Amino acid sequence: MTKNKTAPLAFIAGAILGALVFIQFFGVKIIDPTNTDWIFSNMGDVTQHHLGWVYYRNTPWTFPIGLTEGISSDGMVSCMYTDSLPLFAVFFKLLSPILPDTFQYFGLWGVLCFALNGGFGALLLRRINSSLLFTTAGSLFYSAFFPSLLRITQHNTLGAIWLIMAALILALDHRREYGHKFTSVLLWTLLCIVAVLVHMYFLPMIYIVMFGYMILLVFMDRKKLLAACTFASSAFFTLLTMWIIGAFYGNGSYVDGGFGIYSANLNTFFNSMGLSKYLHRLNTTKDQLEGYGYLGLGMLVCCFLAIIIAISRLERKEGKVSKNIAGYVKKHRTEIVAFSLVFLISFLWAVSTTVALNQKVIIDIKLPRLILGGFSVFRASGRFIWLPCIMVMTTALWLVSKLDKRSAAAAVIICAWLNCMDLRNFRVDMHNKYAAPPAYVSDIDRNEWDKASEGVSEIVFLPLPEDYKTYMQLYFNTAQLASEKGIKLSSFYLARCDYGILAQYADEQYDMLLSGKGRNDALYVFFSEEDIPKDKKDLTFYNLGEYTAARVKK
Repeated sequence: MTKNKTAPLAFIAGAILGALVFIQFFGVKIIDPTNTDWIFSNMGDVTQHHLGWVYYRNTPWTFPIGLTEGISSDGMVSCMYTDSLPLFAVFFKLLSPILPDTFQYFGLWGVLCFALNGGFGALLLRRINSSLLFTTAGSLFYSAFFPSLLRITQHNTLGAIWLIMAALILALDHRREYGHKFTSVLLWTLLCIVAVLVHMYFLPMIYIVMFGYMILLVFMDRKKLLAACTFASSAFFTLLTMWIIGAFYGNGSYVDGGFGIYSANLNTFFNSMGLSKYLHRLNTTKDQLEGYGYLGLGMLVCCFLAIIIAISRLERKEGKVSKNIAGYVKKHRTEIVAFSLVFLISFLWAVSTTVALNQKVIIDIKLPRLILGGFSVFRASGRFIWLPCIMVMTTALWLVSKLDKRSAAAAVIICAWLNCMDLRNFRVDMHNKYAAPPAYVSDIDRNEWDKASEGVSEIVFLPLPEDYKTYMQLYFNTAQLASEKGIKLSSFYLARCDYGILAQYADEQYDMLLSGKGRNDALYVFFSEEDIPKDKKDLTFYNLGEYTAARVKK
């Protein structure tokens, strides 16, 4: 580890470069807190996150503090299950009285996230090279990390790879002497708390790195008490934060199907999935976009150069290469074991029990239901490939840093430039899509909506099919308008809910409607034409875009 005298400057330089990367790709209008056109014009996950925030903002303060009402007949749900970024949701709810009626923070989060990705990337590289030019140029690999660029405009919270880098920095600093001997415990605990408030998928990645850190503490530094305190404090405050934010509130299941499907392919480091200007898309099995871990042409070149440097350095030493490797392994045994375990655990979790190369499944292990249920808490296992990606990138840059100062800086600059060139087509596409989004026009006619929603307190979607989450456009269009009038929803697109309870409520409401006991304060929305009651003279029908709704006549 190098001295920290220029660490703030390295962080600032990387952060500025990271923010500029975001603006280059997505423009500045996306950052405007009053601009929601890009959210609704490009409907998807970000629309769910924003609408979840709108309903959370309109919910009176409760305890747990993260609970949202009005989006589920199953009761209140935590804002973390709408992926509304609790870290910002709670903060901006406190400021809600002084905020404009139309307000979004996901653009602000995007530019902040990229700045932190670049800043922490620079700090991570300072652990291997103190050159400001090296750390600044190298930070581009982290701020322009392909998976983050793919995620940040939709599943925004998953762009925060700075959380992983912060964990790696703490692990590399295991011998650092702080002002207080338990400062490192506080930092690990704080990192876990922030991860809970950003996105839960980062939490196990941080704990995997913490596992490697504890190996270093116990077997290298002989600090068993510090290792135990680190884990105990982090685990306790992780659960406490989850409880405060409402993670354990309600009846919804914590598991869902998809483990082994939403995984990483063995070709993930080389598979651009069509984002590269130069490298063709490789085949995968279905739904492996979650395991997207393309390193970029420049980083692949950097990895190739790193291998050459490693072999060259081993050959320059006296004796055989195998003997030199054995000597290095013996000298750094604990670090290598810790590094290897962190890499292997995260990599194997990412590829899951269904191991595939291109479209061919090589291994398919059928897990017992109990074990499968445990893994299914984090069913999109492919996301765990981000930790190995960062480890590969950092290791390659570490080996390149073994060159003389000028050569190392030149090599990193060239490789970073290659990565930027590799992203040119994707940058143009994203800039065209988000830099100047068209004004959003709802599919639902405003006049028709005003008539249909007058005096309504709840929108009831019925009957509820098992694939109701695939009707995203219906939910988002109606929720956007309903939120303006404080109208509740019987169901919504949520990460955690109890389908049985929701379906039972919808069936009860449907039976009441068919039997002539429908509610005057409800707007009934039907998923299909076959479900619309025929020859019901006590109903008034409305067209909500391509869907039909009904009100009971007064």
